[in-house]
Amino acid sequence: MRTTRRLTRWRRMGAALACAVALSAVAAAAPAVGAEPDAAPERTSPEKSARPAAAEPVSIDADGPVALTGRTKDGATLEEARINVWARPNQDVLAKVRKGDTVPRFHVPQDAVTVEGDEFAVVLKSGELGKKYVGKGGIVQLEVEIYDPSRNRVAFTSASVRSIRPGGESALRWADPVGTPADTPRPPTTAKPEPVLLGVELTEAPAAMGRTAARSAGSGPLCYNQELLGTKDVWADIGETYPVDDGGGGMKFTDEATASYEVAAKFSQWEQSGSQTFTAGQEFEWPAWGVAAGAEANKPRKYQVEVRYQHLKCRQPGVPPGSGEYEIWEPTRHTGSNRTVVVPRPPWIGATHGNCGTVSSPLWNKTAESGGSESVAWEGKSGILGANFGIGIDLTVKREWSSSSTLMYKMSEGANWLCGLEDKPGLASKVGQYSKVVPKSCSFKLPNATVVDTKAPPENTFLNYAKTTPNGWTGGDSTYSTRLPDGRILWMFSDTFLGPLKANGTRPTDAPLVNQSFVIQNGNSLSTVTGGTPGNPQAIRPATAANQWYWLGDGMMGEVDGQQQLQIILHRWARSGDGAWDIYLQGIEVSTFDPNNLKQPVKTEVLPGYAVIQWGSAILPASQSGDGYTYIYGVLDSATNKSMRVARVKGSDISKVDKWMYLNTDRQAWMTEELQSTNVLTGVANEYSVTKWNNEFVLISQDSTLAFSNKIGIWASCSPHGGFKHSEFFYSMPETGLFGSYGDPNIFAYNAHAHPVLASGSRWTLSYNVNSFDNTVGPDSAHYRDPGIYKPRFVSFDLTPATAAMSERSAAADPGLRLPSGGDIPCTICTGVPR
Repeated sequence: MRTTRRLTRWRRMGAALACAVALSAVAAAAPAVGAEPDAAPERTSPEKSARPAAAEPVSIDADGPVALTGRTKDGATLEEARINVWARPNQDVLAKVRKGDTVPRFHVPQDAVTVEGDEFAVVLKSGELGKKYVGKGGIVQLEVEIYDPSRNRVAFTSASVRSIRPGGESALRWADPVGTPADTPRPPTTAKPEPVLLGVELTEAPAAMGRTAARSAGSGPLCYNQELLGTKDVWADIGETYPVDDGGGGMKFTDEATASYEVAAKFSQWEQSGSQTFTAGQEFEWPAWGVAAGAEANKPRKYQVEVRYQHLKCRQPGVPPGSGEYEIWEPTRHTGSNRTVVVPRPPWIGATHGNCGTVSSPLWNKTAESGGSESVAWEGKSGILGANFGIGIDLTVKREWSSSSTLMYKMSEGANWLCGLEDKPGLASKVGQYSKVVPKSCSFKLPNATVVDTKAPPENTFLNYAKTTPNGWTGGDSTYSTRLPDGRILWMFSDTFLGPLKANGTRPTDAPLVNQSFVIQNGNSLSTVTGGTPGNPQAIRPATAANQWYWLGDGMMGEVDGQQQLQIILHRWARSGDGAWDIYLQGIEVSTFDPNNLKQPVKTEVLPGYAVIQWGSAILPASQSGDGYTYIYGVLDSATNKSMRVARVKGSDISKVDKWMYLNTDRQAWMTEELQSTNVLTGVANEYSVTKWNNEFVLISQDSTLAFSNKIGIWASCSPHGGFKHSEFFYSMPETGLFGSYGDPNIFAYNAHAHPVLASGSRWTLSYNVNSFDNTVGPDSAHYRDPGIYKPRFVSFDLTPATAAMSERSAAADPGLRLPSGGDIPCTICTGVPR
């Protein structure tokens, strides 16, 4: 082995050097790619997750074009080590190798390897390699075997290099193919590319390997030849996009694009051992927009190509099996297959706003030319699952950024931000779309309620209907409303008693009770819709299991596939015990109805998540929000100080539950996960309303700062999703408690909200529900003795602006409550607290 004169070494990076890249090719000038904080932690070796900011080049002054360099990670000398380097054949040659064959390899001459201390350098000269060892784009695959007999330690690693000639044919240089894409323009002023640098970690060789090495002469390799044991086609990640809202993500990976796939070697156990790089060989493109994009373009997804790996065994002639052998899994080529896989959205997107920026163009793509990111590689640390091979470790994939290998985003008005993993999008290794809340400064006047009247229409209409209906509605709660396409008003109720009442006005103890009903109002005429039959009425959305039922939230007329359809949010409840309040929220659903047939939904979509938030407290349709979004409001329930949460979806179809976005006031952004939502306002009830009024949004709710409060208040904001300021408590529900109009401590009132369908100019109408804690069944029980208790009350009032204007930033949020840090989910109905 040739040695050269020693030169003064550059100052080393000290302890950081011990964390150099583990047996993988890294361009010397490449900045660090931060550890990826995905939803599920990836299994990587400690040295791979602690990369230095820049690996220091070796100080060897070798004669000729250096293709490959390396150093030991622990600083141990290589002066006595045997270092053997091979070039592997190109993809066309490898494709012809069959099981049991010996893989042809070019053994780089020993005098091309220079060693100084703990460093080595490998020279490859022009014309030294035959054509069969040079792949497409001038890429050469190299393997390195190092054996140190003095310590009986061994390493196998690999890397790929690309031949470039920035100064003409006579100025051959070698560089990392991923760090120097073939299509990247390089003007004369560009700094010369550095050769590939390997960080080598030698491990203790098995005893049999040490005995075999001791018998071999000189610097002979342990891997004298490679026998092909078989092949395996595996899926490899080559990128990902994370669109939000109605944005889209796509990727292009042309036949010129390069990617590096990690190698695995086994001496006593499997370890990551360098990588091999090759071009795609085929054109892969996943559009981010247009007809060809498909529905998955709107979802967070990974892009995968299929890679063929060879399973190899290293042998020496005349050595019995099991003596000094080791195995390798090495990538050879792309098979031509590709696919996408929907994945969770990682938490790093928007975690640091300094890594984010706005995008004014409706289309964005990331390339080296436009983003200046040719020195940063995309990296998937678990890009290939070790389970594919049964080796117990995952392998890394690394890919260039270039015009041949780029991702694309379709931007939207509500999601016009992009965020990078460790830098601005154009300079980052990974990029995700982000829906940032931009606070809007505005001036508005708080509303006041005046000229308040009780028993407003249609209260008497419902009372009279209950007295005379043979089998229709005689009492119910929730009391939401919307207008049907033909102009009639649809009233939506949860638990509903059905008729008839007795002649004396009391309710028979066998009166049917269903969990939801509709009442259609046409002028002063009412009619009831339930499921089942007149002789056996059922809930419109019947239970699907024992001890389970549905209560409804707000509803609206949505536009579904170009048709006006009724959409209602339903809450699935279940029992957890025998007590009256031993119930819990199981899930949230959106049911869609044909307005011409309201007896059962035409489809139901289940909201993904954990049923922590009771969504559907209120809905503000896109036709009223002013920004093209439908807003869905919810509540984080508690005994007092219930907290408002806000979600939204683009357009007028709330059944697109996978496109709901949730407001996070801490990040000032719209997030994709329900648990990422935060409180907007405290003190609201389980049901309330948010209604457009002039250029403001008015919130009407019962006060929940005190349990069983009888107060109804008004809040207002210039935004539909935050900044609500309290104006006044303008009405006290008179029925409640021992000193209320019933003189009954069991009577309570709840869930006040306004009804835009009843508004006329400045005259508004709200309803609230009255109920009794006496839920027994008998002629003397509250609901049977007096059916008038369990009915909505209607109150009308004039809504007028206050004299003084408010200045507000619309995105401001009440600090409110937060989920407990321990992850416990608070009760959805606390013991003794009514809905």
